[in-house]
Amino acid sequence: MLILISCLLFFLTSLILVGLRIFRPEARYTWLVAVGGAMLGFVSVFLWLVQLPLNIALPGIPTLDAFNSSLIFTADGISFPFALSIAALTLSILLTAVTQPVYVNTSVWAGTLALGGAGILAVTSNNPLTLLLLWAALDLTELIIHLSSVDGASNNEKVVISFSTRAFGIGFLLWGSMTSIAEANTFEFQSMSASAGIFLVIASGLRLGVLPLHLPYAPESNLRRGFGTALRLISAASSLILLGRIPVGILTSSLTPILISLTLIAAIYAGWTWLRAPDELNGRPHWVIGIASLAILSALSGNPIGAVAWGCALILVGGTLFLASAQNIRLNRIMLLGVLGISALPFSLTASAWLGNLSFFIPFAIIAQALLMAGFIRHTLRSTNRDTLDNQPAWMQAVYPSGIILLILIQFLLGFIGWDGAMQIGAWLQAIIASLLTFGLVWASRRFRIFNPVRAHWVSTTESRLNNLYQGLWSLYRFFGRVSQIVTKTLEGEGGIMWTLLFLVLFVALITQAAS
Repeated sequence: MLILISCLLFFLTSLILVGLRIFRPEARYTWLVAVGGAMLGFVSVFLWLVQLPLNIALPGIPTLDAFNSSLIFTADGISFPFALSIAALTLSILLTAVTQPVYVNTSVWAGTLALGGAGILAVTSNNPLTLLLLWAALDLTELIIHLSSVDGASNNEKVVISFSTRAFGIGFLLWGSMTSIAEANTFEFQSMSASAGIFLVIASGLRLGVLPLHLPYAPESNLRRGFGTALRLISAASSLILLGRIPVGILTSSLTPILISLTLIAAIYAGWTWLRAPDELNGRPHWVIGIASLAILSALSGNPIGAVAWGCALILVGGTLFLASAQNIRLNRIMLLGVLGISALPFSLTASAWLGNLSFFIPFAIIAQALLMAGFIRHTLRSTNRDTLDNQPAWMQAVYPSGIILLILIQFLLGFIGWDGAMQIGAWLQAIIASLLTFGLVWASRRFRIFNPVRAHWVSTTESRLNNLYQGLWSLYRFFGRVSQIVTKTLEGEGGIMWTLLFLVLFVALITQAAS
């Protein structure tokens, strides 16, 4: 029941905020209600450690009895760190929102809490049906939000295309599930067949923008910090949890080297664009793709625990940077500790990242990791376009940093307790090489122009080039759609019968000629 209690705390607080928004729009204690509910939910997730593993089954969909339609949720060494990271992110968003107007953001805080509860349900899903339903709910929510936050027909089309790629990901999850059912007659992640693992990786890669390389959502969205960060990172976490359930036997597939090669290309490209992005929010899509690529590489190397480590780092380390909207020199120096979370050094959050077998691919993975680390350092030290808290009350100056520091503390805590990847020495040699390369990149970025940040319009131009192929395929689809409509209108018109007879005569003539 602890799983449901944690989620209900987030959902119930969200409903209370909505009620206050409707019936008490001038209430000044809504932020306290939001933070109180988020804090209770965060503490309740910590209580899972007392009873791990936890399991709960709810009645499913009656028409899907053939697929074991029970909705099953499990808190174990794979889902617990994800759930704790999501709960910490939700609380941090509300703590760092202390400087924002109360009346404007009550509904946003309610949405953030609801996303936190849905994210915890998604990462604790223990069978494909449960995860599929939560994916669909998150995708529809994101679709509605993006369509309401972008302008223009072309931007709306990009949102629909992004939604379509996620729908394809759901399709591959179903495909993998059916493959597993056909071979092992099971519909749970723990006992899925190894041959289904490839489909699960492709499903996750499609939703994260890695396989094939593409932006998983429209870059022109107006969503920025706060709710935008929650939407981006929690949605990514719901896809990354699938990598932690990948069967180890996936290494035997002939497609594995091809998928590793494609993932490495995405990782290096995302790391390079992240390093040169003008700021952290413009580079956020590439951070998600880059860290997700490293998670997929860990899964493909037979190390699902490493994929979980990268997934938690995406939330905790990325959230630290994306929520930092105020300038504070001492806080910026503390934020630099976040780079340890993606360093893979012993006893760090990602210490288990490279325990799999990547063979001769490992140098390229280290390069991608170093690019992401160097980009994190550069964006952390950036001091432009950030507000200051000097003129704010003392309590605000104390609460705001606590939201940032919370994510850093959880990052260090997960390096030692609570899950299967804790207390790992890991592949320390690769970690040291990546750290040295990172320092080299930071040093070079101050001295060579090629490493300098680029203007924001460059990012949109590069993203446009990246999506040219997919826009071309979409245009081809629309062309065939128009041809189909013309044919349909022609056959359904007054001359439809004549055209049908003409085609029939031609068909018979061709058959007669072939027979002779």
